[in-house]
Amino acid sequence: MRAFFSRAFALSLTLWLTPLTAQADSPQRGYERILSPHDHAFRYTVQGEPNRRGKRAERFELRDGDCGGSDCGAPRYRSEIGLRDRYVDARIGEDIWYGWSFYNGTVGPTLRDTNLRLVFGQWRLSGDLPPVFRFIQMGRDEGDWNSCDPAVCTRSTDRTQDIVVQLADMADAYGWSNAQNDGHICRLFSIVEAHDYWMDIVVNTNFANDGSGYLRIWVNDQLKCDYRGQLVARLPDRGHALPTHRRGIFASYTKRWDNIQPGTPKPRFVVFYDEFRTGTRREDVDPRWREDMNMRPED
Repeated sequence: MRAFFSRAFALSLTLWLTPLTAQADSPQRGYERILSPHDHAFRYTVQGEPNRRGKRAERFELRDGDCGGSDCGAPRYRSEIGLRDRYVDARIGEDIWYGWSFYNGTVGPTLRDTNLRLVFGQWRLSGDLPPVFRFIQMGRDEGDWNSCDPAVCTRSTDRTQDIVVQLADMADAYGWSNAQNDGHICRLFSIVEAHDYWMDIVVNTNFANDGSGYLRIWVNDQLKCDYRGQLVARLPDRGHALPTHRRGIFASYTKRWDNIQPGTPKPRFVVFYDEFRTGTRREDVDPRWREDMNMRPED
């Protein structure tokens, strides 16, 4: 872990010294900033920064105190972009694929007491409901991964795998607790491992609101999650039930940090995303498959 922090400090210093564009970049067509007005929240990479393929990747930065809109005054803050409803391809009960690459710039491992519940991607039907599923960082001393219900949770003894997937809507609606591991169903990868290496991620799901649901996730070509069962617990009271996607860095719960060490500044976080795609087949979205087939990068 000491070696990680040495590497993280070196990269963090490099990122601080990298010349930034004068103004924040606009996200790709169809996306908008979600409660993230600060200029440094999102931009595209410049020479010397990580990118998976092609000319550029997406760079997200979150600093202590960053907030916008309803996040201000709440125990959360974010640098995040989201897909507008009219661009959403996903539908309840229909098969869909997602693929992208993720690289960690400065995020380190945590324990429960100082964990900020950082979210690195979420799929939701409404801002009023918890996410259908999300990629979230757990403290390495958190979770009941040894004895959780195998119908919900894939048991694991590897606590280094601190990026996990959570069915947040199901957990909230049905009161899932320790027996269901609070809806944390699968371990995916280590945030430390992602510091030196692009994590190529593929998701296949159908957002079902009944028992026909499924959620399969591959990381670097390894199947890390194969959940079968309901995914959507509740539909919005108004509007269309469209599973929209957000990505970036979302510090979703800051109370633990503030209670344990009040007044202590929170770390500066930087992460990168590249090659994000949506499709109807794995070959449409898988970064590795597309690279092997010499298909065009997502620039």
